Amino acid sequence: MAADSENGKGRGVLQDVNVGWSRLLKGRDGAMLGLISAGIGLHAFNQFAIVAALPPAAAEIGGAAYFSWAYSLYFMGSIAGGTGAAALRDRFGARASLVFSTLLFAAGGLLALAAPAFSWIMAGRLLQGVADGLIVAICYSLIPANFPSALIARVFAVEAIVWAVAAIAGPLAGGYLTEAFSWRASFLAVAPFVLLLPVLALVARPRVTEAAPVPLSSATIALCLAASFVLSLSSVATGGAMQAAAIVAGAALFLAVLKLDGKIGPKLFPAGAFRLGSVLGHGFWVLFLMSASHSVGSVYLALMIGAVFDFRPAVVGYVVVIMALTWSAVAVLASRVVAPAPRHMWMRSGALFQLAGFLALGTAFATGSVTLLVLGQVAVGTGFGTAWASVNQAAMEAAGRAERDLTSALLPTISTAGYAIGAGISGMIATATGLVAALENGGAGGPAFWLYGTAAAGAAVTFLLGFGVRLKEA
Repeated sequence: MAADSENGKGRGVLQDVNVGWSRLLKGRDGAMLGLISAGIGLHAFNQFAIVAALPPAAAEIGGAAYFSWAYSLYFMGSIAGGTGAAALRDRFGARASLVFSTLLFAAGGLLALAAPAFSWIMAGRLLQGVADGLIVAICYSLIPANFPSALIARVFAVEAIVWAVAAIAGPLAGGYLTEAFSWRASFLAVAPFVLLLPVLALVARPRVTEAAPVPLSSATIALCLAASFVLSLSSVATGGAMQAAAIVAGAALFLAVLKLDGKIGPKLFPAGAFRLGSVLGHGFWVLFLMSASHSVGSVYLALMIGAVFDFRPAVVGYVVVIMALTWSAVAVLASRVVAPAPRHMWMRSGALFQLAGFLALGTAFATGSVTLLVLGQVAVGTGFGTAWASVNQAAMEAAGRAERDLTSALLPTISTAGYAIGAGISGMIATATGLVAALENGGAGGPAFWLYGTAAAGAAVTFLLGFGVRLKEA
């Protein structure tokens, strides 16, 4: 199936030198960009739109004690969907898989919308996580087969814009529906994407690369889920020691996954994954650490801004969104750089921008400087904007042709795993440093030092590993 999906005409498209913005926004490329943007948009909009709904839902139907599981189960489902996406796509085809995943996502939303108890919301979030992981992974896997190499950075620039729009419109839509109707209505905010995605999947006629069908690695996926579950326990553990134990055990299980992959069933990860000395391995580590470092600093960001600077909720939201807006603007500018030398320079500068941003944010909370707060958010967004697209492209192209679709499908899952581990580390630091108690007194200097110091350390390691990430010559 994969072999005859990319015929001679398909390979000609990949070698086409007409790679301007006009090519990307029209014809078949425009339809494919619309399909991928709808998938990424569904993922992003869903994350932002339900933020306002979960607290009143927990208050109305009970479930405050299980509140964090609405997020933990979503992460677990996303990892399950992301790791199984390539196998599902190869077995049933990209279009059928996307339509099925969208229906599964809708079922999860309806389950949460009709919830008589919070357990229904937890189940709905689990289903949405599985569907979301499938959708994003399949969309990523279609990028290298449907766009020439010189257009990939611009595809990611467009997706960064989609993120920025979702970051602005998602909370507004979810908040409005919650206030005007009820928290249940906020689960309908993603309805336009749910309706649009299957239509575009049927219209766009996506291709896949010449590769053998990916088998379902049930044993490895089960180990990934076990690691995710153990890691998620850090978000509900009450003591710092228990949180640390959950994080260490979860990380150890993830390492066991890499060691046992292919030995207890079909291989899930491509050759070179997380292996130091290979471009693909360095690319995976950079994506993982960039996500984990940002997660460490972002989990409590809104709470800290509100407590330290005494901003209104709307202003807090605007400050949080600065990062996404900067990411989008810088990604568009960075996509115009095509020469290998400057692209490598900007790609490797991403971790340094992150490092500077985390240090600025930590200092901002310690000193009460609004200027440093804004500059820190701008710097973190700039880091993602200069590096994210190029690192993803380098990882995609470093994989052999037979594993390129699988590699591309795993990229968002690697990022999700990074955010999950970063969130666990953030919770552990918050407990150990008494962050909540400090915020009640209007200060967060000590906890902020540990949170953003840890994030900065992660950025420093990312910078060093970034020298092993190299783009292929055009």
